[in-house]
Amino acid sequence: MNLVPEKNSDFSTTEYWDSFFTKRKATFEWYGNYENLKRLLTKYISAKDIILMSGCGNSDLSLNLYSDGFINMTSVDNSEVVIANMNNKHKNKYPGLVYEIKDILNTKYANEKFSAVIDKGTLDALMPDGEVESLTRAMKMFNEIKRILKFGGRYICVSLLQYHIAQFIFSYFSENGWIIRVCQCTEVEDSPDFNGQPVFMVVCTKVNKIPGANPVLEWNPDGLTNERLDSIDDLLEIVIDTQKSVSMCFDLTKCQMEDMSNNYRFEINCSQTKKPRYTIMIVESPTQKNPNKMTFAAFIVPHGREHEWLFSSEEGQDILRRNCNVDRLAIISMHRGQIYKNLKQVQQELSRLMLKIAPQGVIKRGETILFLSLEQQLGDRKIIMESKSEHSGNFVIEEVIGQKNETYRRLVFLNMPHIIQSETKLLTENEEIKIDYSHFLSDYIPYLGLGVGILANRSNRESKILLIGLGGGVLANLLLNAYKNVNIVALEIDLVVYKIAKEAFGLLDNSRLEVNICDGLEYICNAVKNNDKYDAVVYDVDVKDPTLGLSGPPKAFLRQDILNNIKSLIGKDGLFLLNFVCRASDVKAEILHVLKTNFKQLTSLKIAEDINRVLLAGNGDKPFDAHLMEQTAAYMNQCTKSNPLIACDVIDISVLKENIEDI
Repeated sequence: MNLVPEKNSDFSTTEYWDSFFTKRKATFEWYGNYENLKRLLTKYISAKDIILMSGCGNSDLSLNLYSDGFINMTSVDNSEVVIANMNNKHKNKYPGLVYEIKDILNTKYANEKFSAVIDKGTLDALMPDGEVESLTRAMKMFNEIKRILKFGGRYICVSLLQYHIAQFIFSYFSENGWIIRVCQCTEVEDSPDFNGQPVFMVVCTKVNKIPGANPVLEWNPDGLTNERLDSIDDLLEIVIDTQKSVSMCFDLTKCQMEDMSNNYRFEINCSQTKKPRYTIMIVESPTQKNPNKMTFAAFIVPHGREHEWLFSSEEGQDILRRNCNVDRLAIISMHRGQIYKNLKQVQQELSRLMLKIAPQGVIKRGETILFLSLEQQLGDRKIIMESKSEHSGNFVIEEVIGQKNETYRRLVFLNMPHIIQSETKLLTENEEIKIDYSHFLSDYIPYLGLGVGILANRSNRESKILLIGLGGGVLANLLLNAYKNVNIVALEIDLVVYKIAKEAFGLLDNSRLEVNICDGLEYICNAVKNNDKYDAVVYDVDVKDPTLGLSGPPKAFLRQDILNNIKSLIGKDGLFLLNFVCRASDVKAEILHVLKTNFKQLTSLKIAEDINRVLLAGNGDKPFDAHLMEQTAAYMNQCTKSNPLIACDVIDISVLKENIEDI
């Protein structure tokens, strides 16, 4: 029996509903049954209220409320068929239940007769779209509700809150000065027949409009907490975000995410600050896709360790999932600037969400959500400085505790919060904090140093290096500590970053280091005009736009005119070294093609557990082969071991050969 109309506008016609209720005499509940709505609904009505049930249909909602003591109630509908059916069904057993044929657009009831009007799906039926005809019907209904409601009375609308409906109901009642509260009917989402569309209860309270006063708009996600909002747009945004997140969770339980391969990432915002509070990465088995058979767990990443390979890379995340022995793993990261009391509080806060993204088999089997972590603590993240840079935006310097209780200091720009700009390890000697110059966030730093080592090892004369991108100064420190015959001109566009390098990351004060605060592209052009020469030019500069597939260097540094200038600066025997970070395969292929066109020799060193590549380019005759790399690495290790600030090998020669990539 097909009861779906040919077009949405039919929902607003009496003829459709007469036909619907003629064919379907059994109870039909739109947007959940009484048990789904009872907790919220009974919060906003009392037994003393005179209630109008608008568009009652053949729902049992009126009967359920009547049975719970709400006896001053009139149920109306414009379908003669359904009103006749309901009267025949209830008039003998429940003589107090009143059903009347009324048009909610013009009820003919006395002014201010009712203290509550309950609308379960009526507005949605009258307003199937945002066209003028629908808006006119909704306006008439709202005007009628305003007329028949007492002062202090409530219009309680249960709706899917499609955008055109939400915008209209919020605008109408806020313009009339009414108090608007939007509640999420979460019990509907927990019911076994939930279809993925969240249901909302909009409670509009009739009060006198105060000239010049801001509208009272509230969001109530759990039936307990009210959040005051500044504008209709803010309330609309929350409703839309809720609809998206509930739909996503529903798809996850059914394992039917269309855009999901084996992982999916989303953020949960803090309701007070509107800023991200949790990042959730869903990692799935590539083989088990049956939602009734899948196993599930949630893993809480300790504070400050979300950057580690195990938690941030696809390969590491899948290894973590397999180690947890589940088909689906939710990897949960916490954000800086948020307050988390303890591990138990985080688990309680996330327990409902985890139930919503667990495969449906977990719920059917009645299993408790398993929360895992590396330890019974949340970890420690301490922000020691927050500020703003003209060039890079807001940033923080923070200290975090690692797995072995070691302390790391990090520079993070908040426009790219998941990327560590610079990192150093802190040592404590005689209660004094010192920099560990042997620690490197990534092997790309020693590998860039390895490229410079080719020059330092083959000549007794001093080498002059142009380093574009000082950052925290970790690479500059390595070059100064490793090679006594290397002089560095370092360029940094951001004076704030240079100060951070000196004050927080231990940039060495050395006569062989000259730092210029300037634009790197302008410096390169001027250096060519001045006929300056360098033995190597090193790019360690990032891209500030996190939406691009290229993270470094910026494309502007790879223009043909700039590459011509680089070749002029280094001559035939010089080296061009790049920290190359690119996720987009087409952009990567394009850049490598440009470099191969410009340089006779081009070699790539891959970095284990990272997307960084170190590119070595030059126009000399000698290739950057495995023999040269291993010979230089041995020399570099010899140099770093002899320096007490490092006193160890910085290159693992045993894996160096396999890290050389053909281009």
